[in-house]
Amino acid sequence: MKNFLLLLSIFFLWTCKSQPQTTPLLQLSENHKVIFLDSLEAGQAITKDEKENFFSLVTPLDMSIQMKKNFEAATPRNEIIKEYKSFLKKDVLDFSKEEMEYVNEIFKEAYEMSNKVSTSIFPKEIKLIKTHANHYGQGAYYTRENCIIIPKDELELKNKEGFLETMFHEISHIYTRYHPKKQKALYQLIGFSNIGNMSNLLIKDELKSRILLNPDGVNFAYHIELNEQSGRPYSAIPIIKSNETKYIDSKNDFFEYIDFSLYKISIQHAVQVQTNAAGNTTINMDNVPDFFEKITTNTGYIIHPDEIIADNFMYIMMREKKNGLLRSFSDDGLELLKNIKKILVNESMN
Repeated sequence: MKNFLLLLSIFFLWTCKSQPQTTPLLQLSENHKVIFLDSLEAGQAITKDEKENFFSLVTPLDMSIQMKKNFEAATPRNEIIKEYKSFLKKDVLDFSKEEMEYVNEIFKEAYEMSNKVSTSIFPKEIKLIKTHANHYGQGAYYTRENCIIIPKDELELKNKEGFLETMFHEISHIYTRYHPKKQKALYQLIGFSNIGNMSNLLIKDELKSRILLNPDGVNFAYHIELNEQSGRPYSAIPIIKSNETKYIDSKNDFFEYIDFSLYKISIQHAVQVQTNAAGNTTINMDNVPDFFEKITTNTGYIIHPDEIIADNFMYIMMREKKNGLLRSFSDDGLELLKNIKKILVNESMN
């Protein structure tokens, strides 16, 4: 009898383990859901980007800073990529039941608020990934494909309004990524137009080797038309680069390395990015008034056109929640919000 019970217990355990595990999800409607990835699923998702090809374009220096280690100059890029992906897989973890309940509450509100603006805004599927945030650092949310990467320290804070605002910002990145017509129209509102892919740009090695990618807007080949003080027009693109040529032990925060600027370009047979001998910009960012006239002063997060749009997207949603009583905007800023909303609700462009 004891042996029979033992065999029965072993069989029961084996059959339980062999059953497929159900991934926790929030079903918002018949066609909309938010999925909480476990650490195994998250490890696969965070290391894949078939939409913007992040892993084909990220520089060895970018990976080195995230991993907080230097590689020998002769280390093949594919070896660094392999180690980097392994590093990312170790940085993800499971959501707790309490965290999922907290996030569910936020996403229910986000879904309802989005629908008040347009029922076509909220993505049909959003995947959530929780990280230790060892690569970009604490407080650093970002997106990859239709995934939102959430640092565990932000979940611990339980700042509901701040979390809701950030989710709208990240939802905007997913929205523009999967709605290219809308993305084009939204970028044009702030003066940016696409000129191809970043891999087509001619960039000096002094700059190219130090480029840091924004995972929320991998391609930075978007130009804006500006004018010098003399009135002479020129084209420029936004680029983020490292202010160091290697990882520095005393600089542990990824954001300590970020150096953002606009760079002049010349468009002839190819697009040449203009720099000085050291690979730095020739534009004085303290003296580009027409740039801020075009993007307005609604946000200071200006490192990529998609970041500018994402913050304005968030303002539109939060103003909906607060009946317009969010904060003061300039006349130009209010006009931008109105025009962005027009594009969001335009069903013919989906």
